[in-house]
Order: sequence, then structure tokens, then C-alpha cells
Amino acid sequence: MDANQGVINISVAKKSEENKAHGKTTPTPYSIDKKLEAVYNSSPVISFLWRAEDQWPVESVSGNVIQLGYDPEEFLTGKLLYGDIVHPDDFERIHFEVKKHSEKKNTSYFSLNYRILTKSGEVRWVTERSFIKRDEEGNITHFQGIIIDNTELESTERELLETGKKYRVIFESSPVGIIYFDENGLITHCNKSFSDIIGAPVKKIIGFSVLSSLNDEKLRNAVDVVFLGNPGYYEGEYISSISGRRMIIKANFTPVMDDDGSLLGGIGIMEDVAKSKKDEELINLNEMRLEALLKLYQMQDLPMHEIAEYAIQKAVELTNSKIGYLEILNEDENVLETYQWPNDLGEYLRHNGESFVHPVKSTGFWGEAIRERKPVIVNTHYDSEHLDDIYPGAKEKMLRHVTIPVFYNDQVVAVAGVANKLLEYDESDVRQLTLLMEGMWKLVQYKHTNEVLYEALRMRRVLESIMSSSPAIVFLWKPEKDWPVEFVSDNIGQFGYKVNDFLSGKIIYGDIIHPSDLQRVREGVERASKEGFSDFSQEYRILTKSGEVRWVDERTMLHYDEDGIVDYLQGIIVDITERKQANNFMRIECDLDNVLGETAGLEQTFEKLLDFTLEAKSIDSGIIYLVDQVTGDFDATAYRGLSESFVTSLSHFGSNTLMSRLFTTGYPVYKYFYEINVMMHTENLDYEGLQAMAFIPVKFNDSLVAAIILGSHTELEIPANSRNLIETIANQVGIIISRIKKDSGAQKSKNNLNSLLDALDEMVFIMDIEGQILHINESLVRSLNYSEKELEMKDFLMLYPEDWEDDVLSTLDEIMAGKSSTCEIPLVSREGILVPVKSKFTIGDWGGQDVLISISSLIKEPGA
Repeated sequence: MDANQGVINISVAKKSEENKAHGKTTPTPYSIDKKLEAVYNSSPVISFLWRAEDQWPVESVSGNVIQLGYDPEEFLTGKLLYGDIVHPDDFERIHFEVKKHSEKKNTSYFSLNYRILTKSGEVRWVTERSFIKRDEEGNITHFQGIIIDNTELESTERELLETGKKYRVIFESSPVGIIYFDENGLITHCNKSFSDIIGAPVKKIIGFSVLSSLNDEKLRNAVDVVFLGNPGYYEGEYISSISGRRMIIKANFTPVMDDDGSLLGGIGIMEDVAKSKKDEELINLNEMRLEALLKLYQMQDLPMHEIAEYAIQKAVELTNSKIGYLEILNEDENVLETYQWPNDLGEYLRHNGESFVHPVKSTGFWGEAIRERKPVIVNTHYDSEHLDDIYPGAKEKMLRHVTIPVFYNDQVVAVAGVANKLLEYDESDVRQLTLLMEGMWKLVQYKHTNEVLYEALRMRRVLESIMSSSPAIVFLWKPEKDWPVEFVSDNIGQFGYKVNDFLSGKIIYGDIIHPSDLQRVREGVERASKEGFSDFSQEYRILTKSGEVRWVDERTMLHYDEDGIVDYLQGIIVDITERKQANNFMRIECDLDNVLGETAGLEQTFEKLLDFTLEAKSIDSGIIYLVDQVTGDFDATAYRGLSESFVTSLSHFGSNTLMSRLFTTGYPVYKYFYEINVMMHTENLDYEGLQAMAFIPVKFNDSLVAAIILGSHTELEIPANSRNLIETIANQVGIIISRIKKDSGAQKSKNNLNSLLDALDEMVFIMDIEGQILHINESLVRSLNYSEKELEMKDFLMLYPEDWEDDVLSTLDEIMAGKSSTCEIPLVSREGILVPVKSKFTIGDWGGQDVLISISSLIKEPGA
């Protein structure tokens, strides 16, 4: 029994006597230990002692390892090594991390996240926190630590990440303009709709201050209330401070609050009222036109002059005109028969007992639309001395007008027009007039049954023609496993397949869905069927006949029989690969900002940038060079997708070489590989099999700092969308290089300063303005027996005796006020021993941060 155990037993004995005096029983140490053991075994924290050997043999493990299905004896007897339960996909990474921490001589602690397997094969996420045990010679003998099950936390984090992605899609695709500004009023996020409304690019909007830069007082007031925690609203005319565009807007502003009630920023939602009103007017016009076409359909049995006059009346109303006309072409006699609204002409003709017909060849501006075979808009006064030159019985001059030809079977069959609108005519009037008159003419033709059939057949041919040239492929699927095809449009050829491949049953639709997406697509269709959806959509990948991967958007309609069972599925798929690549392009632009933080040096940064670049379509290889600022020579720093011999041939070239001149133009150069190969007089590089190459200069502050060579083994030339991506990445490379060099210089300066401080005999510590210790030198470590880890970011007052704290703070107040810079307050060691010192304080800079620096020298006793 050790001393501590004896103390425990004495304490228990005393407690037992006291309890007996009061008629109570006292639990024995054995029962207490059992309870403690029960509590410990139910804890989620499992402790281990591992030997520092391959696969980490276990010397000790807590009993609660049974939570994972294992018996402690399995580890202690060596039947199981700890490496046996680490997930195979994580083992190499964990081995590397442990090795990395072990090689750091000043590291005694590390923390890891990885997966383990329970005895039943279940995957669990754990956090390991371990101490490194070393012998007297500094060799690692053991790792002592704990593992904590955090599977639920990992799952929650993934769900939050997915939720964030969904909200990002909603934000970007919203039809209304949305911005987010922070607590300082600076816009940090902006979607495309807002950019379109304001008339300025997103990059110009980001960083705009809604507090100081808004020039409209009412709008600024609507924003100001957000910073008081209240919603704001504005509606009215606004002139953009960014683009100068004048617009009528509705804007709602809402504060975003933290859980503790503090303001995080605000969200602004903006609508273009003018556009909304225009859209609303267009909807109303379309409804009016459809109502007119319905009425015309019901008038099919009425005389032609009534149908014509009604159509003209509606044309006048749709375009806000005052008069209108319709002239029907009689091809046999090559004359025009005129109808007009208001029906002044009808009264004139009835009064004179004749109809108004006139030859096409002698017709003035009426016939212009026939001759040109397109709409004619005239927004100037029609100059004529005689109103009857316009039409018989005319009572007012023609101020402005629009005339359109009406076609049937590609032949002009009529001319329709409206006139004397208060405002000028535009393409919107042409559209309404054209659609109404074309609809009217078709309805008139439907009087004849044979022409109805002919029109249907013609429309079918048109649709088939459109379908064949359309990117949208039409399918009719059977509701069976992986969807056998009953019909597919001819344009399936764009993916390399033939119609008969599917109709013969040689291929079913599931065969061309990417294997990684097939189960998800199956589940989507099954869910839509079970829940009774009439239609649904989903995005997934398919494989072309040549094996190329393409993204498609599928829009499907489900057809049910009388019993509610799906009897067929009808849908279309559209190739959206380019759109996906555009979204990937945006992601890559965002990820470029993180490159510097994720990599340790220039070489790793270049390798990451090459990985980004190779995500561009058709590009599969590349080399990045660093340019020597003194000699102008080019040296390869990173490469991908190329043979060692090829890279060796191009690993270095001087400033006066042909290769150098491809970059010093200052502009990207795109070439066929055979052109480059011809230029290389010294060596034939045909063996590499490249087809296309790109030479991209990288500049910073107008100086060439790096260069990129990119290649394609499959394409003869690099496509335009890929060029946009690589040139965007190139623009970022120069910035990243400058940041790395700057940070490297700053770190070097800081390391030099650390070395200087460590060389001093005086004790030095550096703290921030809030009193947290940022750095201590070796002399302080030796004198006070603290390690740097123990004091890092701790309150500096722990270095002083407790009863001297008021004196220390009072002295610092005087120093901050510039009244004093020295004091003789003792420091206290880790063991609590007072160390008499004379300290000098000064305010300085530490890595761009204002700090207080203390330099203390020992006060020697007289005669010492």
C-alpha cells in the first residue's frame, strides 16, 4: 500500500466512526474503488499506453475499451495491436503524423482525428490526445494518451457543410438581388442578380460601404436602422453610386444577430420595380392576346370582315394605338383587300357600294412590309397632302406606325398595322402584333379540316427538326429496372449512340449512367414514384459511347394508369457539363485564396496551383517556372502529367532563348505542339505525344516573376473556357509569390530577433496590450523554470507575486502614460521563489502587433 492509499483508508476510518455515532454505515474503500471503476468504465474517454513500435503495441488500456467491443486482454496479450483497429484508409496518414510529431525534439504532446473500427466492423471517428514519453537519452519509448469518440460531432459538421452548400446555391441563383454586409457596413457577399440590377460587376460591389458611401439619404436611413437592430425598407428612385444607373427599386434590409444579441451584419434584398412592372405589363398583354385568340376561335363561323375587324381592334388595344388595319393578299389577282378599325372605312365603302382593293405594286408604305418580308417601324410623321393617299375615308394624319407581314407556309398572306401611338413603337409592339395576327390567321385556316391536318403534319416536321438540332434529348422509358427505352430522339447521336442501340434493347438507359451516380438516380426515381410526383428533375453524370463523362440535367414527367401505377416515364436530358465547369471555375477562384494557408512553401504552392489548372477541360499536363530576377533565367519548380525526360529537357532555359521569348511578350501564347517541336532545334520531343500547348506569363507589378507551360495530349487546341480559367489562375500566381516572399522575409526577421533575445543574459518577456504573454527568451526559462508552452498566451501577472499585483499594474499605468520605464518589483519562479530584478519596460512592435516588452536583470546582493 502506498502513502496515498494509507491517507484514503484513515479518512475512511474516521468517516466510519462518525457514521457509527449517528447510526450510519460507511462504504469500504473496496466499494468506493468499485464505484469509481464503474464510473470510469462508462466514460467515453478510453486511456492507452502504447509502445513506440510499429503498429503501436498496447501495454495498458482502460476497461471501458469494451465499448468498442474489444476485451482489454486482447491488447495486453498482443493478440491485437492498436494499428489493427485503425481504419485502413487512415493508417498511413496517422503513421506519418505520429512520425512528424516525434521528430520534433521540443514537442511532447499532439492531437489527431481519425477513424477506428469496432470489433463488429462499425466505423467510429475518434480524437486522440497523447503525450510522448522519452528515456534519459531522449529516445521515444511510449505514447500515453486517450481517445474520445466524436462520431456524432463529425456527422453534425458534415451536415452543416452540406446545408451551407445548399444555402449558397439559393443565394447565387435567387432572382432577386441579395447582398450581405458586415458589422462595419462593408459588403462582403453579392449575388449576380444584385450585380445585374445595379449595373456593376460583383468585384466592384464587394467592399462598398453602405454606411459611408451611399449618396441617397432615404436609402441610407433604411440601412442605418439595421445597425440599431431593426429592419429597414426603401422604395423609390435611386441612382447607383457605383455604376451611375438610374432605377426604381424596392429594398428590404434585415439585421443578422449573434446568439448573444450582438450585431454580425445585415442582409439587403433588392428588386428592380421598373423591370417588375414591365414584366407585369407584358404578362397582362399576353393574357389579353390569349383572350383575343380564344374569342377569335369562337368566331370561326362568322363572316371574314367581322373576324378581321375584331382582330384589328385587339391589335390597337394591345399596342395602345388609335387606329389599325389588316390587308389580305389575293395572290391570284395580286391585290390587297383592306379592313380597318375604327370602321370608318367600312362606313365609307358601304356608302359608295364598293370594296377597297388595290394592287400590291402601287401600294405605298402598306406594301413595304411585303417587299421587305419583315416588320417596318416608322416613328416619324407621314407627310401626305391627301389623307386618302393613306386609305379611303381617312379622317386623321398618320403620325407614327408599325406594319408587319403575316406568313403562312413561308408566304406573305396579309399585312397588319397599327398607328398613332402616343409613344414611339418598339419591338415589343411588333411582337404582340405578330403573335396576334399569326394566331388569328391560323385560326381562320382551321375552318378547313384538311388544312388542320396539314398544319399538324407541318408542325410535327418542324418539331422533329428542332428536336434533332436541339441539345435536349427526348426519352420515353419503361418503368422497369434501369429503364429500357421505348423512344429516343435522333440527337442522342451527340453522345455517340444510335437510336437503334436503345430501341433494340442492346443498351438500356441505366447502362450509360455513371456507376457512381446510378444508385442515387434509382433512388430518386423510386422516391418520385412512391410519393406520386407528376414530374421531377435531377442532375447526374452519363458516359458517352467513347467513354467521356458528361453531366446532364434530367427533367422527367411520370404518367400513371387508372390504378395510380406508373406506366411510362417521359423526359428530356440536357448536357450541362459546361455549366458545371463554370461552377467549378468559381470554386477554383475561391480556393486560390486558400492556397497559401494550406501549403508550406513555394514548391508546394506551385504543385497545388498546377492541380487547380489541370481541372480545366482538355488540359492534362504542365510545368511552372520561377524566374530569376537577376539573370532572367527560367527554372522548373513543379510539374504534372509529363515524363521525367521531357521535363528534364525543359527544366531550365536562359533569358535570351526562344522559349523565353514566348513568355516575354507579356501575353498568353497558344500553339500546336508540332510548331513548338520545330522551334526546338536541339532535340525532338515527339515522344511525349502532346497535341496543344499554352505559354502563360505570370507578372507582379509589371515584372515577370514566373511562367506556366500547359499541354494537352488529347486536344489539338485548348478551348476558350479553359483559357479563361488558366489565365485567371495565372493572375493569382504572381500575388501568391509576392505574399510567400513577404511572409518568408517577415518570418526570417522574427527568427533573427528570437535568436538575438535568446543571446541576452537579461530575462525578456513580450506581451500584447491585453497582458497575454507572446514570447519569452531562454534566460527567463532558465531563471524561472517555466517552459515557453506553460506561459504562451497566459496572463503576465503569473510572473509576479500575488501581493505585488497592484504595484505591477500601477507601474504599468505610469509606463503607458510615459511617466516611468523601470521598476524593482521581483519576479516569481515556477516553484514560488522570489527573484529580485530590476525591470525596464518599453512599447514596441512584434510582427506588426503593438506589444509591451519587459527586460529584467538580476539584482545582486552586496558582496556577491
